[in-house]
Amino acid sequence: MSSKNVTIIFGGKSLACRPDTSVAIALWENGIRHLSHSHKYGKPRGLSCARGHCTSCLMRVDGVPNVRTCHTPVHEGMIVDVQDAGAFYGPPMQKVLSIGGHLFPVGFYYKWFTKPEVLSRFFLNLIRPMTGVGRLPDASVEISPESMPSTNLGNLGNLIIGAGPSGLTAALNLASTGQSPITIIDDHKYPGGQRAAALDTLAQSKTTKIERFDLLASAHKRLNALRESLKEHSDIQFHPERRALAGYRPNGVVLGDENNLFTGTFDNLIWAAGALDTLGLFPGNDTPGVFGPRAIYRLLERDGLKVEGQRVLVIGGGLDLWLSAALLAARGAAISLVVTEPGDNSEVSAAVDLGWQLTTGLQLSEIQEQSRDSVEATFVPRASTPGPAHAHLRLKADFAVICGRGKPAYDVPYQLGAELSAQPDLGGYAPVGAQDGVFTGQLPDGPGFQALGEAAGALPGYPSSSQEKKVSS
Repeated sequence: MSSKNVTIIFGGKSLACRPDTSVAIALWENGIRHLSHSHKYGKPRGLSCARGHCTSCLMRVDGVPNVRTCHTPVHEGMIVDVQDAGAFYGPPMQKVLSIGGHLFPVGFYYKWFTKPEVLSRFFLNLIRPMTGVGRLPDASVEISPESMPSTNLGNLGNLIIGAGPSGLTAALNLASTGQSPITIIDDHKYPGGQRAAALDTLAQSKTTKIERFDLLASAHKRLNALRESLKEHSDIQFHPERRALAGYRPNGVVLGDENNLFTGTFDNLIWAAGALDTLGLFPGNDTPGVFGPRAIYRLLERDGLKVEGQRVLVIGGGLDLWLSAALLAARGAAISLVVTEPGDNSEVSAAVDLGWQLTTGLQLSEIQEQSRDSVEATFVPRASTPGPAHAHLRLKADFAVICGRGKPAYDVPYQLGAELSAQPDLGGYAPVGAQDGVFTGQLPDGPGFQALGEAAGALPGYPSSSQEKKVSS
């Protein structure tokens, strides 16, 4: 890795940034958080999921629009710009919509002025340019379809998507019964899942020791046991840094890494792909500087985001709350903790011993951007908490992390015809009939299908004993 800074151009100004990092991180570390805007209201958007699943970090890079800057590495002389809001009248109209947002319901531009046809066409022609995401590529930019090399991997046998604890448990159970071949696909470099690198960092930290947190120490011990067991099974094939891009019926998948595509078939699909961050429904949930825990793990461990001396507000409960807070503290951040769920007494004691500001008995009401580099969160008492009816607490921080239940990943099973149902409390879809984080059945065309862990609606964390028994059966 190079140690010499590189210079990029943003808005006509030169910015020095670390090499070997992404455009979004380079801008963040230079105090720039507004990367894009919402199409309807023109409100600022910034780095959010850090995994290419949202559109909040789309920018214009070297004359090319709609570039995901969370995945795009910087290079010397790179030119980066925020994309236009479409037609010249777009920004004023977006301000009008923002002020009178309650008068303009979701999808109003599809529902109003539909007749007569002449009026409908005029209205849509007026609205569409307003919410554009920028100009076409510069004339000097040559855009040609890229042909990625494709390899057919053949039949993968028991295909496991996700190398977190649920996926590793499933693989080891299959290996113990002599079933083969067994193939694990994961987008991380090493087995262990989304939390593995964060847990490993804490295990090596001399300041925020993992032993202080029973929940985290237990999770790390269990993960280590799974990884050690995996080393003993040469019959389990692990393919790192590959994503499951699509499924096609009856039993096909498309996989990909940075430079290649792969196709293959399977006899049984075990879907242990985990969950995506959901921040909850509250005003300001899309404010730049608000993250979920999975984004924080990537930003700190993968991208090396600098947080030393920063004030960070960590909100929620469960394993991700304590892991996010402990990881940030180990990286030098000052932690303010708002625990919104009961339990985890040993973790609360550890937080007090470490001197973290800690508040309980409240629920998040709103987050607002205080300035371009800080946020303010407003909290009110939970219904079950005694206190004045209109009491509230405001806390300021450089950024906030919202730790709650994630949205199950479901795209590939859906494409393969799996029966899924909407789960409002999860913010997404999960297999019909999943219990205790396990679903076992078949896909419509015959192949076996299991969904495990958070992908089957389980709480964030590691497989319980009952889950492991169900997996093994």
